[in-house]
Amino acid sequence: MKKIVLKKVSTLFILCSFAISASYGNTVQNISKQNKNIEAYIKVWGLVKYRSPLSIAGKFDVDKVFLENIEDVKDANFEELNLLLLDMTNNAGVSVNSRNASKSCTNCLTKNMDDKWIGNKLFSKETRLKLKGLYHNINLSESHHYINKVHYETEILNEPQYKDYVAFKDETMNLLALAKSWSAIEYLYPYKYQMDKNNHQILSEMIPVFRAVKSRASYEKAVLALEANINDTHAAGFLDQLKSKAEIFKINLYPPFDYKCLEKGIVVEEFLNDSLECASTLKKGDVIFAINNVKIKNWFSKKMELLPASNMAVKYRLLSMDWRGNVFAFYDVNDDTLDVKVLRGNQRLSLKLNMLKLTNKNSLTIINKYIKKRVKEDEQVKPYENLGDDVAIIRGGYFSSEHLPKNEKEETKFSEELKSKKAIIFDMRKYPNGGLFYYFIPMALGKKSFEFAKYYRANLEDPGSFSLVPGLELYLSNDLKTDDNPYKGKIVILTNENTQSKGEWYTMMLRQLSKNTTVIGSQTAGTDGDLKLLNIPGGYQFIFTGNGIFYPDGRETQRIGIVPDIYFNPSISTIANDSDAHLQRALEFLKHGK
Repeated sequence: MKKIVLKKVSTLFILCSFAISASYGNTVQNISKQNKNIEAYIKVWGLVKYRSPLSIAGKFDVDKVFLENIEDVKDANFEELNLLLLDMTNNAGVSVNSRNASKSCTNCLTKNMDDKWIGNKLFSKETRLKLKGLYHNINLSESHHYINKVHYETEILNEPQYKDYVAFKDETMNLLALAKSWSAIEYLYPYKYQMDKNNHQILSEMIPVFRAVKSRASYEKAVLALEANINDTHAAGFLDQLKSKAEIFKINLYPPFDYKCLEKGIVVEEFLNDSLECASTLKKGDVIFAINNVKIKNWFSKKMELLPASNMAVKYRLLSMDWRGNVFAFYDVNDDTLDVKVLRGNQRLSLKLNMLKLTNKNSLTIINKYIKKRVKEDEQVKPYENLGDDVAIIRGGYFSSEHLPKNEKEETKFSEELKSKKAIIFDMRKYPNGGLFYYFIPMALGKKSFEFAKYYRANLEDPGSFSLVPGLELYLSNDLKTDDNPYKGKIVILTNENTQSKGEWYTMMLRQLSKNTTVIGSQTAGTDGDLKLLNIPGGYQFIFTGNGIFYPDGRETQRIGIVPDIYFNPSISTIANDSDAHLQRALEFLKHGK
């Protein structure tokens, strides 16, 4: 009798398990179907936003339409989904028969143009026909509601901020943030074709992430993950907007030293104070190559996931301690004491690293005091300095308006001073003063305005493509005076991973200003071109590079950066001391010619 009861119980358990499993399977299947519908809808919505007649004219409220339709989209069947899509395109003024003939653009970048996604099986034949016509429709109005006419303007037009959205629990609003950001990448990001992942793959992966958002921290993390996917150093600016940084990165502990990250490991540069140095078994110049038995490559790989960057050089830069005190190489650390393996000269040591608790007021005081000291030291750096032997250095990132010539007399004196030097070193390792290089430097060295790059902006006629911007005033000031006695001395430019955007732009200029120019350094930030700011729900701004910059011969700068003539990175032994090894290398080149 007992055996029969056990058999019945067992059968009941199996039936219940099967029912639960089937229910779970149906739920997963339903969520997957919803996500595919959402993905298809976002793609069509973005196309309508940037290419439909009424949206271009500002007469179609795309945000309102998105919020009204997204819930119906989720569980729509084939017919219902296509009715929604056709209704949206019709209301936006799209007609199959109103397609404009494509204009030929001989100076346009079209690498980003790809309409293969319109062949999605979720779209009916009628929907595909409309989408094809819309994708190839040309805007003849000479304006666009969402694309700036002035190429260098930073904030994208007519995008509401939704500052009152503070709960971050509304899935429709969170998906709107994704739709707006993803569509901007699709139609306004010139380097989309250079991303590691296809933009459509990114959308598919990010939909469940944004649907899972339930708090400010998870919302910020989702946007940050999307920023990281576009492989653009400008996108790292979103880190400065984070209000939940400690929660996202789980920053509870802090290293007792300043440090720099390299491929080989974490180099200890300087302890935060003498007491911490005396108490530590580590020393300046030590290289940490493993933490808690995790190889540094794997340790870095995990920490890099949420750090937007064009290349690995910037990834290491972001992991290093910066002037704000960020220590991303040590986020999500839970142990007060870490087991570290260290390279000290030729020795390999196993040591203990005692971390500082951020809950400790004394630790916070030490950290803040050190950061203030670093900022103060930076403020003492001279923007211009004579180095002896008729060599001068101009540190572009340390010039302010007060350092620039105020009148014609001072301009003449500035020019005479520079031209008297047999060599000028331009330090571009910090974001430079634009006015200095747009006018004063070429003027002082006797150079007229010239084109040293190819500059592309978002094409209003054909969104998704980018058109060449003509005009010398784009490159240098039209007010530059002709000089029959241009500078004939040597020019050396110092670059590294901090040479970014405007720093890369004016390095391109200086390099072509004279044939007697040499770039000494390492890979730069690889993010040349004016950045764009897109307002998204919650008062945030999605950041990306908005203009395409290429060398005159068409070579790319994005992700690659400015390739130096002489590759140089300070050795590990020089990183921990106070000397500027990079500058010393430049002086050695000027002295010996190699």
